[in-house]
Amino acid sequence: MRSDILAHIDTDRLRHNVAALRACCADGVKFCAPLKADAYGHGVAVVAPILMELGIECAAVATMKEAVELRQLGWQSEVLVLGNVLAVGDADERHQRLTAASELRLTLTIVDDAGLQAVRTHASSGPIAVQLKIDSGMGRMGVLPDDAASLAKQILDCNNTRLTGVYSHFATADLQLRELADQQLATFRNLREELKPLVGDDCAFHLANSAATLTMPDAHFDMIRPGLAMYGYAGADDWRSIADLRPILRLTSHITLIKELPANHCVGYGQTFTTRRRTRLGIVPVGYFDGFARALSNNATIQTAAGPAPVIGRISMDQLAVDLTDLDGCRLGSEVTLVSDDHASAQSVESLARRLDTIPYEITCRLGPRIDKIAHGSPP
Repeated sequence: MRSDILAHIDTDRLRHNVAALRACCADGVKFCAPLKADAYGHGVAVVAPILMELGIECAAVATMKEAVELRQLGWQSEVLVLGNVLAVGDADERHQRLTAASELRLTLTIVDDAGLQAVRTHASSGPIAVQLKIDSGMGRMGVLPDDAASLAKQILDCNNTRLTGVYSHFATADLQLRELADQQLATFRNLREELKPLVGDDCAFHLANSAATLTMPDAHFDMIRPGLAMYGYAGADDWRSIADLRPILRLTSHITLIKELPANHCVGYGQTFTTRRRTRLGIVPVGYFDGFARALSNNATIQTAAGPAPVIGRISMDQLAVDLTDLDGCRLGSEVTLVSDDHASAQSVESLARRLDTIPYEITCRLGPRIDKIAHGSPP
């Protein structure tokens, strides 16, 4: 049986977005595809085969479990684990993670001496691939610039490690804080000039997120990591003037109940909505567990074949209510669209993010486990 909630993933649009982003770069610049958080909520089992077909050189995930899952899906290229996954108190767990990294050819991120020491003391059949992360100004993960060269030399001197990359991350996804972005770029560029003679040509330097891929060619270096843009969403208004980004997700469900309510009747928990007229009410089996946020209660529309239907009353865990009074043609079982693949729609990922005062990433990453992710388009 299929789910009552379907995420339709347009694989041809995904191919298009990858091509559009590659076209922003010089020849030879590699592509690292962020596939963490279930491919930003789009379903890694749907997205990964398309990217394999396209010859993507690297995938980025956050956790060891995500990395193992990707290998189980058949991913053969490099898998970069972004999290500091060796910082666990349980020695057996740390050993298991290092063994998996060795056996499955996973690339671990090193940010301090402790992580390197864990790799150095692990018995493995060959060197474990690692990348060095630099804190170029974000103040989160990474070694500070003044300590980067020393840690890089320790990695190179370690028989148990093979350094495949050096990377950092911009503090603003849309680069609106341009002074900080420029400072980070300058810091990373200076470190690259210092480290390049030590690490050789096989070590990839990478910094560019989606915004930098589109607007800062000087930040491309050896590889780009465009997450949001790869899935077709724009973090700033000018992105689509640079590249034709096409959203790959459409989220649908259907109407499971239609009933008539009299005027002055409560709808949903908390009595946040009371009908002012005789109202034709529709129920859709989608709630906040599925990623349709409670904050959209009385604050959104969903699309029906007859037009947009306002969400009324408080969104609950498993259901929401809509007003169908002014819409002809809606029937029991009629399909509705909750998230549109038209970026100009009121149901687009970007529109929902603005309505919730959040970012597009959070909209797609909220998609819950009850949702079936279905590929549409040419098969890999």
